[in-house]
Amino acid sequence: MRSFKLTSIISYGSVLALAGVPQFASAAEEITDTGLTEIVVTAEKYNSTIQNTPISMSALSGAQLDAAGITSVEQLAHEIPGLSMRSAGPGQTEYEARGLSSSAGAAPTVGFYLDEIPLSPPSQSQIGKVVIDPDLYDINRIELLRGPQGTLYGSGSMGGTVKVITNQPKLDTFEGSFQGTVSDTQGGSGNGGGNFMLNIPYGDTLALRVVGTDTYRSGWIDRVVVNPFPEDTTTRGNVLAAPVTSVATNVNTENLYGGRASLLFQPTSDFSVDATVLYQRMVMGGYDEFNNPPGPDYRAHYEAFNVPEPIRDEVHVYSLTVTDNLGFADFTSASGYWQRHERQTQDASESISYTTGLYPYVSVPYSEIDISRQFSQELRLTSRGDDKLHWVGGLFYSDESSDWIEYGANPAFTDLSTPPSANPDGIVYSGDNLYRVRQYAAFVDGSYKFTDQWKFETGLRWYRYQSGLFVNAYGFFAQSLTPAPTVEYEASDHGFNPRFDLSYSPNADLTTYVSASKGFRPGGANQQVAAFCGGGKTPPFGPDSVWDYEVGEKAKVFDNWLTINSDFYYIKWSGVQQNLVLNCGYEYTANAGNGRSFGPELEVNAKLADNWAVSASASYTDAKITNPSALFATSLAGIIPSCPTPGNCTVPILNVPKDAGSLAVTYSTKVLNDYQLMARLSDSYVGTTNDQAYSYVTLPSYSIANARVGLNGDRWSAQLFVNNLTNKTAWNTANNTQFQFNIPALVRISTNQPRTFGTEVNYRF
Repeated sequence: MRSFKLTSIISYGSVLALAGVPQFASAAEEITDTGLTEIVVTAEKYNSTIQNTPISMSALSGAQLDAAGITSVEQLAHEIPGLSMRSAGPGQTEYEARGLSSSAGAAPTVGFYLDEIPLSPPSQSQIGKVVIDPDLYDINRIELLRGPQGTLYGSGSMGGTVKVITNQPKLDTFEGSFQGTVSDTQGGSGNGGGNFMLNIPYGDTLALRVVGTDTYRSGWIDRVVVNPFPEDTTTRGNVLAAPVTSVATNVNTENLYGGRASLLFQPTSDFSVDATVLYQRMVMGGYDEFNNPPGPDYRAHYEAFNVPEPIRDEVHVYSLTVTDNLGFADFTSASGYWQRHERQTQDASESISYTTGLYPYVSVPYSEIDISRQFSQELRLTSRGDDKLHWVGGLFYSDESSDWIEYGANPAFTDLSTPPSANPDGIVYSGDNLYRVRQYAAFVDGSYKFTDQWKFETGLRWYRYQSGLFVNAYGFFAQSLTPAPTVEYEASDHGFNPRFDLSYSPNADLTTYVSASKGFRPGGANQQVAAFCGGGKTPPFGPDSVWDYEVGEKAKVFDNWLTINSDFYYIKWSGVQQNLVLNCGYEYTANAGNGRSFGPELEVNAKLADNWAVSASASYTDAKITNPSALFATSLAGIIPSCPTPGNCTVPILNVPKDAGSLAVTYSTKVLNDYQLMARLSDSYVGTTNDQAYSYVTLPSYSIANARVGLNGDRWSAQLFVNNLTNKTAWNTANNTQFQFNIPALVRISTNQPRTFGTEVNYRF
């Protein structure tokens, strides 16, 4: 492991750049012959540019994503300063920003938007706040807003907001594109996929844009069945010495297919209606996880019985956006409905035998089904013109339901039940947890330019939410062996989220700002505790909130051939929602106390010459719970001996790398008169992270390097690439997917794809 502070990252990047070792990092600009051109963004609900928007943010265009081979937000996470993640593979990712962990609670800390539609993760799922992972083909741009966005984006955006902006239909252009990819993964096998886009105009007022994708990724994790399975009541036995019954190789395959269709009706330049439908289905044969022990060298999950662990994730998104020029303001109505159906099965034989003391092991396939639905409606007005006063105001409503269903059974638990006749199917646990939350909000946000140099911004959002959890649980681990009456929990709250920002721009090349902003998450309720854990209701948890104080600058130097964007923030976090683990391995959410997070963030983009461009990013995050609650301190007594009582210790906030950085050098030149040769070599560094399984787990730091070289013609391009150039095995998370019981003998570590060689061909017309 390395200690890698911010200054080390910057020095490391400078040496590599001067030495001519090319690497890639996210850039907020595109390269032109005259310097760096900014991307137009809508972070504040109106068009602006990154350098002129006085908040901390990053953005990448669709062209930059394509050139870097980035096809998912998960791949992008380590290229953006301040953004971190927990991921066990596609569709299994939750995001954190500025040290605010998302793993607990009923809402994330980072908001996620597809165009105008908020896409929330499952509210009660024990696998975490995993968001929809849309394919990024034919994307206009991705914006990441750092810090609380509670005024304009509401709850679940108190650490930041990720916005995926798709390309809209074009009225006057018939065009299309195709992309094909073939690759091979070391230790796995072949991968491949294709994407297409077709834009069809109908007269002068109607256009249809259709996007489709179909990809396959091979696996590299084996499922190894050993019998007899080594049984130990305290530590895991030596699975490597046990007789192997069967081996299913490379089980964590991924099949992804889907499509997106947008229909634009624009009878005049002032009025438009955009209707969009998205469908995506992802099927995996297993998790991107290895067992520890025996560790990463084996890239395998060891079982006592051959229990497959498939994952299915199906998403439907429907949106309708209406815009109208009212003269004094632009009116926008954004209506959205989406539903997501996830189904997963895990091998719970080892964990349930440990928790019950049942030996020899019995086979327990344990399944979780998450069904989420949300309707949202936003109405807003945005002022027009370039006057000194600019404002946005609106109303928001959402109705989300999240159904979390668990089931596991084995006939062995029939005889263990009292009386056995009450549990003829041997149900270990059957639970149906339906969570519903309604949110209401009214917001206003505006800016006023006192002079050409000084601008003051402020905003306020009033919010109210009502939530309820309806629980029906029965089985060997539940309070009843037979279906029991539904148990209801309810919670509600209301309040205000303000923000303040003062910026100073002495000239067109420099913007400085200071800001203070607030964000929040709703509180919620936990499911009932299993009977063998003591049983009964777990106390509900209250809302948590943050105040973010920030100072930053955005500078353009040398006629915009160099941009330097940096900031320093301090966050005060009240009522931190965090997962706690009981001695029996049951996990639940509680308010763990108060915390804080602070650190600098830096992005540098430079065009060194006509052929060379360099980008770098770096962040340092110090995030801790500084005043643990009595409940949290008690849960830590056996984990952190120096924290026996509340209020006298600090505890690192989980899933937050203390330091991270990325760097890139891009080379391009004309060849054979009509062709463009481009080359990139990229690297991203993620520092040491703390995670929680049965107890705290330290995940070592790692660096991932990628290389690409390509030839571009007028309508086509071809690229050769190597991802994970050094074949690094990263420890991403610990037990990120665990939805049965945590046990001290086993930790499942999610990891990344091994070295992958491939080629990509693009054609457009």
